Amino acid sequence: MSAEPGCRPVLQARLLFLPPTGAPFESSTDHTDDHTTGERTCQEYDVFGTTPVDPQPLFWYRWIAGHQISFMLWRAMHDVVWHHPDDVPSERELDMLAACVDSYSAMLLYSSTVPRDHYHTNIRVLMALQHPSFSGAWAPDYRPIRRLFRGKVPWLDAPACRALGEAVARNGTTHSHIADHLVPDGRSLLQQSAGAPGVSVSREKEDLYDNFFLTVRRPVSQAELVAQLDSRIVELAADLRHNGLYPEVDGHHHPVVTAWSGTPMRPLVDGVVRTLSRATRLVSEMRLEEARS
Repeated sequence: MSAEPGCRPVLQARLLFLPPTGAPFESSTDHTDDHTTGERTCQEYDVFGTTPVDPQPLFWYRWIAGHQISFMLWRAMHDVVWHHPDDVPSERELDMLAACVDSYSAMLLYSSTVPRDHYHTNIRVLMALQHPSFSGAWAPDYRPIRRLFRGKVPWLDAPACRALGEAVARNGTTHSHIADHLVPDGRSLLQQSAGAPGVSVSREKEDLYDNFFLTVRRPVSQAELVAQLDSRIVELAADLRHNGLYPEVDGHHHPVVTAWSGTPMRPLVDGVVRTLSRATRLVSEMRLEEARS
């Protein structure tokens, strides 16, 4: 659902299809597997939007789309991490991992552009209605790669992994910054709920998390994953072109981080589309390379 420059984009959250957690991609000889990522001729956007927006539909869309794109990035990373428990991945694989980590950081920024008051009175309320302890720890696709983000893969300190290590460090900074921005008191829904310490993650909770983010588990080919990722980036680019990264809500902007601040997040402010496009291209190229081998 893209839009021409100057037109209001139609942004509507839609179903995402992913393989069951840990399951391999479906092999397919369908011609749709020849999909390559689309060219986004306009990757630039205004950081501060000049068009007033209706916050309810826009930020609900951003919350869902930002998370769905993150899930796809995690799933693309999963196979590389799984195939390299002890040995350093190839240069191409490391480039893809670093690009996906930076793109995940960009999605944290994109999702968190919701004004804090709106987050607490709308999005956080809806998550609590799904479950009083609703938590990102229930995300099924994050679990298989969690050790990478925690710096626990044995090869992350290798010289060849320097760029990936820097991307992981940026992600940690980004995650902490955004958590402080949206929830200044530092108490998540999980921490607020009774008996939160030690709560385990069950299949039922993973299903609740998937359901909230409109994610359906079924056999999916790598080509279908890339196509879903690419189409959402086209929609996201249309959103940013029309509304800016920080839209105008009731006459005000609500910046999460500014382009002139000293944070490692600064390059993401005007590079969301560029960062995502590069990661999608690398994921697609790796898929095509594997298909030929």
